[in-house]
Amino acid sequence: MIFWFLYILFIPYIYLCLPTKIIGKKNYKKVKKEPAIFCSNHQTNNDAIIIKARVNLKFKFLAKDSLFRNKFLGYIFKKLGGIPIKRGSNDIQAVKTTLNLLKNNKQIVIFPEGTRVKEDESAEYKNGLVMFALKTDCYVVPSYFRKRTKPFVFNKLVIGEAFKFSDMDEFKDVKITKDVLNRASEVLQKKMEYLKNVNIKEYKKLLKEKRNAN
Repeated sequence: MIFWFLYILFIPYIYLCLPTKIIGKKNYKKVKKEPAIFCSNHQTNNDAIIIKARVNLKFKFLAKDSLFRNKFLGYIFKKLGGIPIKRGSNDIQAVKTTLNLLKNNKQIVIFPEGTRVKEDESAEYKNGLVMFALKTDCYVVPSYFRKRTKPFVFNKLVIGEAFKFSDMDEFKDVKITKDVLNRASEVLQKKMEYLKNVNIKEYKKLLKEKRNAN
């Protein structure tokens, strides 16, 4: 009841104040009922709100624990599916919660940089996301906001093809080591860079061709 009240409350803000066109949503729909990590670049706190409202309302999402310190806001974030995580440390509880969700066929939003990154900056991807994906053999759905998510600025969220690391020879039946995690993060980063730079018209054409081929 509270979730739907909050959703209805924020609908005008999400659709009118944060206009975002979703491109490639069918890439996600193919794995909508599978355990998956939905990932995106992260520039503002609006990112998670848009993804949850426009892609899947059932998404859980990791968020820095400081957002939960205020009892009222913390309560709202938890009702919306937020999971607090401590930055800069091994938050065992958050790790266990995330692994359990994925093992129980849930889906979660994780930002691979681990923090907000300005539009003209870059950050090294953390290994947490790929660790979760390798341990649970879940799907990873990469996506990219083409602009900073600001009020009244039209934006695009480009969604790429869902994939599993276990479908790649170099990650099949491997022991999870730091080197493996680093290589997996590099693979993910390349997929994200592709979505960042791909020509939108050509990407739409490619998606249409793939649909017709199937």
